[in-house]
Amino acid sequence: MLIDFSLQNYSSFNSKQELSMLASTSTKENYNLNNTKQINAYGINSLLKSASIFGANASGKSNFAAALNTLKSLVLESLDSINDKTVKKVVPFLLKENLFDKPTEFEITFLAMDNMYRYGISIEQGVISEEWLYWTKTSRETQLFHREGQKVVFNQRSFSEAKSFVHKEGDSWNIEKTKPFVPFVSVLSQFNGKKSVVVTDWFQKLNVISGLDDYGFKEFTIDLFEENSEFKEWSLEILKSLQIEDIIVDETEENLPLLKKGSLDDSDLDDALSKLHSFIEKNKIKKKLIKIVKVNPETGKFYSFPLSLESEGTKKLIYLLGPLYDVIKNEEILIVDEFDNKFHTLLCKFIIDLYHKSNQGASQLIVTCHDTNLLTKELFRRDQIWFVEKTPLNESEIYSLVEYKEHYTRKEGSYSKDYLSGKYGAIPLFGSIDDLGEILNG
Repeated sequence: MLIDFSLQNYSSFNSKQELSMLASTSTKENYNLNNTKQINAYGINSLLKSASIFGANASGKSNFAAALNTLKSLVLESLDSINDKTVKKVVPFLLKENLFDKPTEFEITFLAMDNMYRYGISIEQGVISEEWLYWTKTSRETQLFHREGQKVVFNQRSFSEAKSFVHKEGDSWNIEKTKPFVPFVSVLSQFNGKKSVVVTDWFQKLNVISGLDDYGFKEFTIDLFEENSEFKEWSLEILKSLQIEDIIVDETEENLPLLKKGSLDDSDLDDALSKLHSFIEKNKIKKKLIKIVKVNPETGKFYSFPLSLESEGTKKLIYLLGPLYDVIKNEEILIVDEFDNKFHTLLCKFIIDLYHKSNQGASQLIVTCHDTNLLTKELFRRDQIWFVEKTPLNESEIYSLVEYKEHYTRKEGSYSKDYLSGKYGAIPLFGSIDDLGEILNG
């Protein structure tokens, strides 16, 4: 499970910012216990099963989600390339004279294999300036390794997997077989380093998707409907509220737009086009599509038709069920940027409530959203609500509703009124309709 994540000098974030999944121990926050997971170890009482991040357009919410994905890419993809293209994806805060006045830094703390790990990495001008890994087995944190450039200090007893990848020069150890832009933990994991594999395996369970489109999870969900009967049964129970009785996965041949044979003046090109047509005919591209089944309540007759005829919200819900089921079943982490896009407020609430009730394990969900109607005590505890706001220097900052100790739960159980009035900051660009009207009317 994720405990906390911090970043600095990345995208719209300049100073160090941190998101914590630690549940508040205050008695005033002692509600919605179904939204927490008891840990009772490492000094941690409980962790939050979910968190929501609110803020104005261009405040930095998507950049925060992207930071988690960037760290994942650094750890898992750096070895896939012979050059430094992965580390070059790390963009610092650009609105300052010296872009590298401090390193771009990510640090993440998580629970895995009955231990707590803290991993961090610093990047300066396209190379890794620092990298570190600590673990806590019982109560005391122990350093496994700390890298500075190509030099490293490591725990020879607890992290013996590093021995084959270092050589000693004088009083210091130098890293071998690891390029300056490749994480040391990634290299060790490739060679089955016991603790390094735990780290990379954990990042494999970190999933970041966008709610603006279904790229990256649509096909995954379609395959689940076709191959996993348990998932299909679970989904259909949910979809009954949309009068959907069944889901059918159908295959169709995809026709590629090609010029007609004989349409080119050049005989060689036309001959090549003819061969291409023949190849495509022999190797038809199959595309899987979803059909939904509904029933006419008067006649009891069932009808099936393509999902493409349904609303964008219905399509997004169906495709999102795959990732939700997968992370709950496999106790993984899902970050959904722009979660509420295309969703009605009641559908947003339904999905989040469904997640909390279905998740009895160690799964976690983090969403970024705009819909202030989700700021309710019934849905989220105060420690689950976070805001992102731009400072006068255009730097993004993230902070928790718990920091506003003077604003405990309103009698009606909603925080949206206080949020829209500006009491928590992170409000839309225009403070009121009157302000917007003045700008539009000159």
